[in-house]
Amino acid sequence: MGLKKEKQTCHVCNKDNLQEIISFGDMPVANAFLKKEDLQKPEFKYEMKVGFCEDCKMVQLVNIVPYDKYIIPDTDGIRNYAFFSSTSKSMTEHFAGMAKDIEDRFLDSNSQVMEIGSNDGIMLQAFKKNKVLGIEPSHNVAKIAADKGIDTMTEFFSEKLSEKISKERGKFKTIATTNVFLNIIDVHDFLRGTYNLLDKKGVFITEDPYIQNILSQKAYDQIYDEHIWYFSLHSLENLLNMNGMEIFDAEKQDVHGGSMRVYSCKKGDYKLTDRVKKYFEEEKENKIDTEIPYKRFADEVKVSKEKLSELLAHLKNERKRIVGYGASSKGTIVCNYCDIGTETLEYIADAKHKVGKFSPGKHIPIVSQEEVFRKDNPDYALLFIPNHLKEVVGKEKKFLEQGGRFITHWPEPRII
Repeated sequence: MGLKKEKQTCHVCNKDNLQEIISFGDMPVANAFLKKEDLQKPEFKYEMKVGFCEDCKMVQLVNIVPYDKYIIPDTDGIRNYAFFSSTSKSMTEHFAGMAKDIEDRFLDSNSQVMEIGSNDGIMLQAFKKNKVLGIEPSHNVAKIAADKGIDTMTEFFSEKLSEKISKERGKFKTIATTNVFLNIIDVHDFLRGTYNLLDKKGVFITEDPYIQNILSQKAYDQIYDEHIWYFSLHSLENLLNMNGMEIFDAEKQDVHGGSMRVYSCKKGDYKLTDRVKKYFEEEKENKIDTEIPYKRFADEVKVSKEKLSELLAHLKNERKRIVGYGASSKGTIVCNYCDIGTETLEYIADAKHKVGKFSPGKHIPIVSQEEVFRKDNPDYALLFIPNHLKEVVGKEKKFLEQGGRFITHWPEPRII
């Protein structure tokens, strides 16, 4: 057995009780797809390590990557982000349903709604009865939302910004974030700002990948630079309590391989639901507030890597043609951690925005699903968006009918 690594300082509670669980080695920024002219330039890389805090129970990246490494300003200072939420039909439907649930449960006709990290307005466009405000720091996606008529501020949310918003617009009955809160570096500043803007009995709603699903599916590709925190209800409750708030309800969601929608409020505003009590008990039973399941996960991830490498090597030995499908952050992690490059994958097929670029770290070319993949007929496609499996299978029936097969690494590497 190796020496136990020295504990580090937790980014949430500042206690020196952050225990390293796993290192994925040097990793590029997951969504920093390269133009051809940038291939010879050095890429920023960092050691991607995950730790568990024995005090506040937060699973987190040990080394945090600054925003300016993946929300990249151009020469005019315009910040661009490489993901447009509305490209997914299933996510459009999901957020429309979420908006309706929020309206039915918490809002009246005069309520104000804010979404932090509103992207291209995919959720806010579904609110029909309320005044909405989006906060989105990336200019390119914020412009799409603004073009839809959605009031959008192109800013990073902070306590300071909340004071300005409060003076100009008042309080909000609901403040929501989806797949955003896990990205926030200074979560305490963020929560102080949220607290400032919540109306009487206001509700703060987060929806992020859920740690228990990540563990059970061995979904190590959910771990990358933008995803700083990996929430359990216990760790999130501890974080909220530090900022005068508490969880009162939660609801499991199928999106992104399994997410948890969490409803929180200022302390004492709502009673705890039976549903969330059950979830807390479930976490206790699974020892989610100890390092035990995370150490097991680290061992399982290493085995998963070996199995995927063996499967791909076997197919290549049989002279099968393999490509990637979906130029995603998840794909960057899989390719770099499992050492999959152009010797294995001819290209990665994607819908639109990343076509013509190259994948971070491994420099695999990105080509059009429509113009290349659907005319090329490769033998296998390694799926880098496994959370959209059902949608992809429905869209790529011709590939399957012609004998093509998808490969996935969730929860085990296999051909499907």
